Amino acid sequence: MRLLILSIGLLYATLAHAQFVLPIGGSILIDKAGDEVRDSIDHAKEAAGALLDHADELARQRLIQIDEIINRTGNALIGKTEVAALSILAQTKLDIDNVRAAALNDLRAVIWEAECAGRRLTLSDLDEALGGFGDLLGTHQIRLSLPISAPEPWYCTSWWCDRPDVVEIKEPFGDTFIEIRNRVEDSISNENVTEGTAAHRIVGSYEYLSAFALKTSCFYPGSSEVWNREYLKYRERARKWRTAAVIRVE
Repeated sequence: MRLLILSIGLLYATLAHAQFVLPIGGSILIDKAGDEVRDSIDHAKEAAGALLDHADELARQRLIQIDEIINRTGNALIGKTEVAALSILAQTKLDIDNVRAAALNDLRAVIWEAECAGRRLTLSDLDEALGGFGDLLGTHQIRLSLPISAPEPWYCTSWWCDRPDVVEIKEPFGDTFIEIRNRVEDSISNENVTEGTAAHRIVGSYEYLSAFALKTSCFYPGSSEVWNREYLKYRERARKWRTAAVIRVE
């Protein structure tokens, strides 16, 4: 079998951004495997990057592990056949995914201590837990403090309105987060965002959801993974929007 012309290297200006440069003349299978490895690297770095917000040393350890795997893979791929290269890339994806899983476990532990103060929140804790997210209205509703307010429905009157910034508190609390997520996503939809909308408000909307997902995780000790993933997802969207806004300004 022919040797692939592999100068598969590593390009990264910082440890936080790395990507494989896959071969000129490589096969579709190699390209696909390389894309999957790149995706795994991105996800692992997102998890480690989020960990930086809470535990610097743990985050550095995970980033070093990712870096070592990438360097090892780059060296191992040089001059390999397609079959051998695919095997190496498959193992790399597995190794990177394992580091991501470890980083997520680290993240869950530090969030439990830092964000949740080591205790499970209940609905009776909401008034204290809401902070800058909004205000508790009685025991059944939250008035949200959204970076971008959705417009009031057309049928609003001076004495009654189904306000877009007020949500019903649901049990389990994860259902409340889902409703809040829908409201915030709607506030930054194409219908509500115009050229005049400040980019920092869109960034703030994603940061709002990211932070609210963290708080929601405190209602789910031992099973907070889904909310931690929501935290990561919106944290990354905020980062990308922030980066794009800087590029546009420059």
